[in-house]
Amino acid sequence: MVLLVGLGAGCEASSVVEPPESVCGTKVDRNLTKRLLEPGGRVTERNEVGHDDPQPSSWCQVFVDGNGVLSLRFAWHPDAVDPFGIAASSGSISSIGQPVRLKAAYATTVGNNGAISTARCESGSGSYFTLSVLLERSDPVDRSHRNDIEKFMRAYFPATLRTLGCA
Repeated sequence: MVLLVGLGAGCEASSVVEPPESVCGTKVDRNLTKRLLEPGGRVTERNEVGHDDPQPSSWCQVFVDGNGVLSLRFAWHPDAVDPFGIAASSGSISSIGQPVRLKAAYATTVGNNGAISTARCESGSGSYFTLSVLLERSDPVDRSHRNDIEKFMRAYFPATLRTLGCA
């Protein structure tokens, strides 16, 4: 199922629009997405995530004025994974620049342009859930969004677990 959802108010692409109240089906503080969705504009998303019927892997992409800015991958699997190992492996699909492990409630790795978190989450598609977030227009060596990504993931991942009924 593919949903194209308009998240911003206003009709003109050049108008200033508030960040969305939710991202890919999970409510999030608008202040956490403001810098990630720069320069701002009309926010839409392409959401293939079925929160009520999780698939082994699904994507959600967030657009600002039609340009992809944020990609989220929702994955369920049978065994625990190490987010740092995924991010640091050569040829990793995560493309996360300069990853480091975070001290967080969940196994989490954050980098300059993305983050990965994982936790136990029972579903018909697996016993563990992993969320990968990638800031699409970000240079993997540019550290300017690293703190914003970390703040977003620290709030968004547990909120997503609650949305999925895992917390």
